[in-house]
Amino acid sequence: MNRTGQVLQALLVEDSDADAELLVAALRQGGFAPNWLRVENEQGLRAALRAREWDIVFCDYSLPSFDAPNAIRVLRECGCDAPIIIVSGAVGEDLAVESLRHGASDYLPKNNLRRLVPAVQRELRDSASRRLQQLSEAKKHFAEEALRASEERYRVLFECNPIPMWVYDRAGWRFLQVNEAAIAHYGYSREEFLALSVLDLRPLEDVSQLLRTIGDRRNDAPLTRGTWRHRKKDGSIIFVEVVTQPIKYGGQKARIAQALDITEHKVAEEELTRIKMAVDFAADAIAIMDESGSSVYHNRVFEELLGCTPAQLNAAGGVRSLFVHQQVADEVLTNVSQTGSWAGDAYLTCNGSRPIQLFLRANTARDADGKLITTSIVCTDLRDQKRAQGKIEEQAALLDHAQDAIIVHDLSGRINYWNKSARRVFGWTTAEVTGRRVQDILYESAESFDDAMGQLLREGTWTGELHQRNRDDKQVLVEGRWTLVRDEFGDPKSVLSINTDITEKKKLESQFLRAQRMESIGTLAGGIAHDLNNVLGPIIMAVDLFKLKMTDPGDLELLDTVAVSARRGADMVRQVLSFARGLEGQRTLIRPLQLMKEIQRIARDTFPKDITVHVSAPDDTWSLLGDPTQLHQVLLNLCVNARDAMAQGGRLNLSAANFRIDAQFAGMHPDAQPGAFVVLEISDTGTGMSPDVLEKIFEPFFTTKEIGKGTGLGLSTTLAIVRSHNGFVTVESIPGRGTKFRVHLPAELDDAEAHPGERQGEFPRGEGEYILIIDDEASVRSITSQTLEAFGYRVVTAVDGAEGVAKYAQHMKEIAAVVTDMMMPVMDGAATIRALSRLNPEVKIIAASGLATKGAEAEAAGAGTKIFLPKPYTASSLLVALRDLLRPAT
Repeated sequence: MNRTGQVLQALLVEDSDADAELLVAALRQGGFAPNWLRVENEQGLRAALRAREWDIVFCDYSLPSFDAPNAIRVLRECGCDAPIIIVSGAVGEDLAVESLRHGASDYLPKNNLRRLVPAVQRELRDSASRRLQQLSEAKKHFAEEALRASEERYRVLFECNPIPMWVYDRAGWRFLQVNEAAIAHYGYSREEFLALSVLDLRPLEDVSQLLRTIGDRRNDAPLTRGTWRHRKKDGSIIFVEVVTQPIKYGGQKARIAQALDITEHKVAEEELTRIKMAVDFAADAIAIMDESGSSVYHNRVFEELLGCTPAQLNAAGGVRSLFVHQQVADEVLTNVSQTGSWAGDAYLTCNGSRPIQLFLRANTARDADGKLITTSIVCTDLRDQKRAQGKIEEQAALLDHAQDAIIVHDLSGRINYWNKSARRVFGWTTAEVTGRRVQDILYESAESFDDAMGQLLREGTWTGELHQRNRDDKQVLVEGRWTLVRDEFGDPKSVLSINTDITEKKKLESQFLRAQRMESIGTLAGGIAHDLNNVLGPIIMAVDLFKLKMTDPGDLELLDTVAVSARRGADMVRQVLSFARGLEGQRTLIRPLQLMKEIQRIARDTFPKDITVHVSAPDDTWSLLGDPTQLHQVLLNLCVNARDAMAQGGRLNLSAANFRIDAQFAGMHPDAQPGAFVVLEISDTGTGMSPDVLEKIFEPFFTTKEIGKGTGLGLSTTLAIVRSHNGFVTVESIPGRGTKFRVHLPAELDDAEAHPGERQGEFPRGEGEYILIIDDEASVRSITSQTLEAFGYRVVTAVDGAEGVAKYAQHMKEIAAVVTDMMMPVMDGAATIRALSRLNPEVKIIAASGLATKGAEAEAAGAGTKIFLPKPYTASSLLVALRDLLRPAT
């Protein structure tokens, strides 16, 4: 409280003497000596303002013939810049906000004047600051007026001023003159400048703001000042503070402008703000000292951890008072003074709080002359780290007995724990690896480690195979099971990795791979072995019968030749089957993206450089249960074929996606079964295949390659492996545009994923509408008709576009929508759609195609359809599309 009896010139706009006396009494009690006057209308207010200057104005919000907004208006019209405080008995929040918006400094209820004195003290301080600022502005204005005193002085200052200046037309904003500083700073020549306007210096996105500003005030204002962005000739953006005032130039109204480049200042301000935010929200406790050693700043963590503000620390004796052990304080202060830095553990306390063990780092900053500017102290809380380290050490003895290599490292990879089995697997002792980065010791490339760490930080666990190396620089293949260890606050702290050496296991698996690959040939050959033996068996038996009936030596020799050839053929079939029998292998959980990335690495290393390989898969792609080696072989076979089809280079795409097959889809594809599948798609931009070649590609020994470049077993082996995994393969190809294989493999899901609980009643149903189905495939027409009829529609079918148009013309009034294939004989989908649109421009059409490409979709859209379904489509997608087409508002 102010005890000096400060004189206060107070003007009260109040209609109640009693209320005025209460307010004056509160001011006196607060230490003021008010010299006050009460007025209650506009005439009295204006007279009081003419009489003398006032330090502060108190105003009731509502008076019988006057109110606060009008009082504020009169005060400003009369040039009174004294602070205005609303003191009213009926101040609601909306009225208070409205008063502040009109220019009031604060508002107080009459029945609670506790904030009166602090509010007055604050407003008097602010008023004094404003007056100082106004004085400064007045001085600046005086200098600017002097600048305009004479035209001769103006020309000297204008031309020689190192700050960019220009004169522009008040009406059209065109440049009339620029000084040399502007030409040099902005990069335009004088002629280029004079061809521009002020708007041309502004970035396009700022022009609208400038135009609004122009609209808010006249262009003949005595003085304007503002900060803007300008664009130089080279396109760079700068911040400038622009001051303008009106002048006469060549007999016309103009304005002279001075543009001070403050870009560095703005950048420095923004950088300072970012630094302060970073320090404020840093995890460590940070304190800043000035050149005298007094504390000037503590961040949030410092005050929470040690419980003291800068003022409290200075009052307690400064930095030295933080240290529990004064010998440590002596060491820190001495080293900081002599070397400029110190780091180490220390126990700190403040104001008698419980000592805390912290890792402390102290550093000084000096100017170019070596004079001390500031000292920073950064403290890291070690308590959690010490507790965690203790738990790890307690468990170390138990982990040493495990058969797996167990390693604990921090998030940067530095090893904290290395059990005995890790020494056995990798060869290094604990002392040799502790503190070193695991990626520097065990990995030739940190890429696989970084990928695993990325997934671990996202999901909390990671499982997979890693190629690592031992002390002898030999490759070790491990199956890793990583767990993210968190501290008591849930933040990631370290990584526990349990690694099983599977090097020998993989060697055995690779030995079996050859037999597994050849078994696919046996599986394929089994399809024709029966027919071949049926052909060869009668021949062999007939030879024996002929020998009983023939006696001519020449005939018998000929029969022997036939018998030997027939038996040789039968032996060849048996040899192929026995040599290549067996497809079943050990099944493990496989991540499709990892599998494709392995293929990508092989392809990038071995394929021609003019072939680019791209891999993509959503993060939520389901896993597969299968033989990694066999599925690896499937993808490799398809990629090799794609490579051979792109002799002149191209793009190879590998992608994975989740796909749930329902009865509709299964009915349209004989190899499909309802359930959750992962679709591996391999597409290329090669030569493509003709329809007659496409029909034969999965036949054993069929090849289009030159002799010696292909066996014809790659795709047949691929199909056998996929079928052994209960999957199937689809293929699309356009000559000259490329080929796309889709490998559908059952997904490995938990119960919640495998049974989503979809019920038939959840699918959109029809309301008895007639739907025209146009498709040349009988199976598609049949299963689509059955599906739509089961869900409340009635169906009309047509085998091609011509029949479809005829039936639509016959039943136009009954048919609500048309579902048509885009690739049909006689009349294709595009022609059919155009014909239907000519019959009825409002016809509703869904286009479907097995070539689910952008080109097919664009063709359908160009013909007039708005909904496109890629084949094979599910029952759900068809029903939803019909609902959206027929009842878009539902």
